[in-house]
Amino acid sequence: MKKLLLTLLVALVTFACKEKPPVRSSDYMASLPEGEVKRKLIMGCTSCHQMGVPVAIRNTKAEWDATITKMLKLDEDLKLHLIPLTKEDLVNWLTEHGSGPIEKRNTTIYSDVPVAKAKYEEFPLGYANGFYHDMALADDRAFVADYFGNKLYAINLKTRKTETFDIPVNVKPGKPGGAHAIDKTHDGKIWITFTKSEQVMEFDPTTNKFREYHGFTPGGNVQYFVLDANRDVFEDKSGNFWVSHFSKEILTQVNRATGKTRVFNTTRTKNMDEAAVHLYAAVADSKGRLWYTETHGNHMGFLDPATGKTWEKPMALTWAGPKRLSIDKNDMLWIPELATGKITLYDTRTEKIAGQIELPIKGDYIYAIRINPYNGDVWATGSGSDSLYRIDPKTRAVRVYRMPRRGTFTRTVVFDKEGNVYTCYGSLPNKHTQMPYQNAVVLKITPQD
Repeated sequence: MKKLLLTLLVALVTFACKEKPPVRSSDYMASLPEGEVKRKLIMGCTSCHQMGVPVAIRNTKAEWDATITKMLKLDEDLKLHLIPLTKEDLVNWLTEHGSGPIEKRNTTIYSDVPVAKAKYEEFPLGYANGFYHDMALADDRAFVADYFGNKLYAINLKTRKTETFDIPVNVKPGKPGGAHAIDKTHDGKIWITFTKSEQVMEFDPTTNKFREYHGFTPGGNVQYFVLDANRDVFEDKSGNFWVSHFSKEILTQVNRATGKTRVFNTTRTKNMDEAAVHLYAAVADSKGRLWYTETHGNHMGFLDPATGKTWEKPMALTWAGPKRLSIDKNDMLWIPELATGKITLYDTRTEKIAGQIELPIKGDYIYAIRINPYNGDVWATGSGSDSLYRIDPKTRAVRVYRMPRRGTFTRTVVFDKEGNVYTCYGSLPNKHTQMPYQNAVVLKITPQD
């Protein structure tokens, strides 16, 4: 009897002492009423940073008005066309549904989910006030680029020695080149897109020299590289690579040797200003055909460069927000939906939906999916829950890896041959992530399960 009482006492003390998990942005978003307005809110307000907590909570109409006014001005200044709601609609809806303590609306802490074990190591580099969208690996170094500061930063993952490289962007002094996507080609070169200078750069990590590519459609806003199933920049048999454009419904082919460009028009999305459609990311299948997402246009699309044939299909739900997709070695598309927190699978061989995965943390918004080329595991960014998700492609079982910082906003995932996983804190502003560093941060994750 005494043994039983002691066991019960230990259990009660353990339960009482268990720390309540912190409220995260995903919890805040889960507390808001479902519907198209909420999805539009997510599309407009969580493409740059987390919303709600820990830093972006507002409680009065005046506070919401001031915040939305500032955000709309930033959206206009950068010509992003991200926010699909009027100021009045946003302010009124958020004042009614998004103000006050979250606990009054949501009694369940959805973020309290089983978390997989991992070792985390942070690598600070760069400038605190910069914006670091992506990262890449080459020669034992991790690379990030500052969107506003026009510099490429590298840190040696063994020695922690850092290096800084001035990027030769074609902008006036003090203006941003808009360093955006950072990926690599199969030969280990680092590639960067620039949304504001409308350039592409090749960086050779052995010589530390840049090569510039120009000649893109003015106002197109060079966005992402088309990737292949190996998670490399796709190159066709003629030595061409491809980029998407944030402000035009086009994909551009670039010859790597000559720099010559060729523009391919995609299916025009009806009843929307072209600049607001946001043809976002694209991948190539095993036949060299291209598949893309339109985030605000709410489509997934197809382009065959050999024939010029193109078509689009709407997502199942309006304003779902298909974002940074990936393709696996079976030509299956893994499409993250920013505004629903779900993943749509599309079989490009049968041209049919192959299922949908709902992630375990409600209220989360998924920016990107990346597939580990070494083992086929699928990784998704839990951009609203300070997490990364690891998905078994066969069983579709999901594991959650919690970031070591609150307010993290991740946009990409990178892998090495040793089984380590990498990302970078990609919030804009960078300081939205609560961390002790006055820098950018590359995060190395070593799963222990």
